[in-house]
Amino acid sequence: MDSPSTLSSPPNATAPGIALKGQIVVIGAGQAGLSAAYHLKRLGLAPHKGFVVLDQSPGPGGAWQDRWPSLTLSTVNRIHDLPGMPFSEVIGTGSPEVRASVAVPEYFAAYEKRFELPVYRPVTVKVVCDRHDHFRVETDRIQVSARGLINATGTWDSPYVPDIPGAGRFKGRQLHTKDYRTAQEFSGRHVIVVGAGISAIQLLDEVSRVTTTT
Repeated sequence: MDSPSTLSSPPNATAPGIALKGQIVVIGAGQAGLSAAYHLKRLGLAPHKGFVVLDQSPGPGGAWQDRWPSLTLSTVNRIHDLPGMPFSEVIGTGSPEVRASVAVPEYFAAYEKRFELPVYRPVTVKVVCDRHDHFRVETDRIQVSARGLINATGTWDSPYVPDIPGAGRFKGRQLHTKDYRTAQEFSGRHVIVVGAGISAIQLLDEVSRVTTTT
């Protein structure tokens, strides 16, 4: 991508109005986005001139930065290795009580640095337009024109919440896993956990220690 000298390395803040033009733009710097960037570089695309990664977070870590405090390396299901660099190389296995919201961002930051990935942040994508032979990506800080686009935004910021009949009439508190912080918030209230995945099981275990659950 042809870019001014001020954008020759991934910035923490990007001057508004800057326009970039190149081959591929990756939206999101979580696990999927970083993996995609790694493989784009292996295929021969040059960072910045060949591809860039746009991330709305202020720092590395993707959605892991927002995980609840009690989710530690001992309670998380598994941290999958990013290609080319194992998690254990950065975060040792001797600290199981380290918060996942601390350890994973540290791992992602080391990964971005190791492979010199061109992550631009904080940049929030507003609109993606099809311009026949290219995509125009409009953000709150820069404009990007690219021939290809990889959407790696994930679901954490826009989770799927099923339409459950009667939910609108329920007077109690309703929240998604992404909004959970501590079990103490629910002390004295009966709590229903919907779902049976690893997150549901962990939260059910925590909440059941302070109140009744279903």
